[in-house]
Amino acid sequence: MNRLSCRRSLPLTLSCILLALTTASCLKPKPMNNLGNLKHEYLDGLFLAKPHLATYMGDHRFDERVVDLSPRGQELRQRVLEQQKLRLASLDKKQLALNDEIDVEIMSDGIELELLYLREIRDWEWDPRLHDSFPYYDPREIVASRISDIIHGDFAPEQERLRSITGQMQNLPGLLSQMKSCLKNPSKIYTQQAIEDNKGRISLFQTEVAEFIAKAPGIPEDSRIKAETIRRNAVEALGAYQKFLETELLPRSNGDWRLGAERFRKKFPLALQTRMSLDQVVSRAEWRFKETRQEYGDLAARLHKELLPGRVPGPSGSSGLSLAAQSSIIRDVKGNLSKDHPTADGLVEAHRRNLDDFRNFIEQHNLLKLPPRETLQVKEMPAFKRGVAAAEYLAPGVLEGKAQWQATYYVDPVNSAWDTQKIESYLRANNIFEVQLTAMHEAYPGHHTQYFYSRQSLNPLRSVLWNAAFVEGWAVYGENLMVRLGFGGEKNPRYRFFELQGDMIVSTNAIIDIKLHTGQMTEQEAVDLMMNEGFQEKAQAEKKLHRAQLDTTQLSQYFLGYEEILELERDYRQKKGVAFNQREFDESLIGHGSIAVKYLRKYLLTH
Repeated sequence: MNRLSCRRSLPLTLSCILLALTTASCLKPKPMNNLGNLKHEYLDGLFLAKPHLATYMGDHRFDERVVDLSPRGQELRQRVLEQQKLRLASLDKKQLALNDEIDVEIMSDGIELELLYLREIRDWEWDPRLHDSFPYYDPREIVASRISDIIHGDFAPEQERLRSITGQMQNLPGLLSQMKSCLKNPSKIYTQQAIEDNKGRISLFQTEVAEFIAKAPGIPEDSRIKAETIRRNAVEALGAYQKFLETELLPRSNGDWRLGAERFRKKFPLALQTRMSLDQVVSRAEWRFKETRQEYGDLAARLHKELLPGRVPGPSGSSGLSLAAQSSIIRDVKGNLSKDHPTADGLVEAHRRNLDDFRNFIEQHNLLKLPPRETLQVKEMPAFKRGVAAAEYLAPGVLEGKAQWQATYYVDPVNSAWDTQKIESYLRANNIFEVQLTAMHEAYPGHHTQYFYSRQSLNPLRSVLWNAAFVEGWAVYGENLMVRLGFGGEKNPRYRFFELQGDMIVSTNAIIDIKLHTGQMTEQEAVDLMMNEGFQEKAQAEKKLHRAQLDTTQLSQYFLGYEEILELERDYRQKKGVAFNQREFDESLIGHGSIAVKYLRKYLLTH
């Protein structure tokens, strides 16, 4: 079999481009203090090295390319980054305006993080999912997501988009051969997920891709024939990769899914752009969990009297209800409220149903300007992305700068292979209150609204190297703000009940993310924490464990960002006093792009 070795050199054209970038950085005299040039060159190099990231962001110059995993490609990329790091260090930061000062720090973290990936993390050696876990690439999957975005995009005529996906499909067998050669000893859980993902990927190529080739208007017949031949070759290569995963890789997948303490400690501050240490985050999360758990129990006792007036809660001690009795009350209340859930077939529609109610509430309370309704669609998650997150918000093409744009709020449907008990457990975890809180998080006033503001004064660097901790922290803050202001009317305490459980989930997310990957917690201990102390449904806890195993630092984003925003709000309120205005704070918070809270403190408190 003609296999591409992991040591195969780059295609000549790509090698030449990267070498030219490197040589130019090393040899040509450049204005070392020209930050604008450096930002432009940095993004060009990043997009060339990660063409899937370029496509997602809306830079379509490299749409026909795929990522190169050869040692030569990695070496050239490291040389470019090291030279850019030196040039960045030569800037006279005292002469920079605040915006530029912050951009320098953001770019510095981005360079250091990518170097860490190239030198130590090297996920292509242990993750067979065709994913890029580089934090700034949120879709993660690098083949099907990208092709689907191009098929359904409107950034270019059909013939040009067909040329892009034809180029990718033509390069796909080579990428798959590289993957086979580079993979060393992945964990079983990664290979099992790769097997499921690839089934969905093959399905996409056999349906959406085939239909686009056959039916897209304005395509010359010879181009259709060529593209269809290449598609069939790509499907054959994906089928061979599926066989490799199932028969060769899975039996020898004995590696550890943990990133490991040393690599996790290095990745954490760069990926999340924070000054908080792992120990500080865990300590705060454990304290916040304890405080929230007490409030959760108190509210449950009040709801118990309303919902279950004839049921005796349990024995009391000298200081009130025993812990066992309080836990029993919480489970009774949660069980009673969770019975009101969507059907399996109605889950996606349940996420869509109340969006206008959120918009009306936000406008009535003058919290924010809202994006046009037509800019958001709610859809079932495609098969190649299922099984990890319950919902996901994606907004590709930000750099296209189009006046008309649209983002997607994906919902992971119920897995039809589950038994009846697991389906019911999952639906109870996605009851009508939880679904609406999730929709607040993903849409209004959460991700979609924050993204709308980030488009208003677009900074390409900040759009690409966006801070996930702030983005997720804002979404959690937005949920809490809605509930705090009384969303739900008479049923507001019920929303508050599940919002408090959500806050406990946010805390446990950070705890299990850090402790699992640094070897301080077992899988069973993580599930016990979520179910026994956090009152999560079994199916929900098992899915969260699966997610924690497959994506490092991502689950910490919610707690870290929310905690930093709460701290900033407290300091901002102290600064403003009686002049504090919620809309002014909200718009100041999300009006500078998706940047870390440590930078927002400079805008809101110092300048």
